[in-house]
Amino acid sequence: MMGFRSLAFTVYTVSGEALEPFLINGDRVLVNRWSYGLRSGDDRLFRYMRWMPSPVERGDLLAFNCPADTLRPVSSRTVYLCYCNAVPGDTIKANGVKLTVPGRDHNVRVTASNVHLIAYLYNRFEGRRAVVRNGSLTVDGQQVKCADFANNYFWLYSGKPENVNDSRYWGFVPESHIIGRVSMLLYSIAPGKSVLERLRTDRSLLFIKTPTK
Repeated sequence: MMGFRSLAFTVYTVSGEALEPFLINGDRVLVNRWSYGLRSGDDRLFRYMRWMPSPVERGDLLAFNCPADTLRPVSSRTVYLCYCNAVPGDTIKANGVKLTVPGRDHNVRVTASNVHLIAYLYNRFEGRRAVVRNGSLTVDGQQVKCADFANNYFWLYSGKPENVNDSRYWGFVPESHIIGRVSMLLYSIAPGKSVLERLRTDRSLLFIKTPTK
């Protein structure tokens, strides 16, 4: 059972009000670890890869490890749930600036508005040395005007304007941090209730589908 859980599905408990009313405090959700291909490796002993990969879809509710945590291995970091708002090649607007979501097949032209973000992605997730000097981007000693990437990135949204625990705070989230898609609400426990009243009988075994585009 432990092997099945770690290789196929994982159950997470929703904490807080960030996803209300869709998901509420105390919900237990099932995450399909195979929805985008099983993630393996975390660059400690083995390099990150996906077994039988498939694309992340816009509107999917994802479970992922927090990209802001730099002190622990990726798989040991805090898990968040967010909606996928944009995939590689899409254009998003952040703080009044239009940005192209980067990816393996989607190079990004370096501009004054994105040069520091691209440098951050190279240094933080791409394993390359990037420096910005006088508005120009230098990567591994070479000036770059069109950035290419070894990873796919995504723009994730909490679902609430006031809750900025998402890409508005972290920036683009790399594919290596994504665990899988939230596929089912298994059951829900009301915190602070008596044993007989804790189970929310109307919130059990409910499939979670990607919204129609």
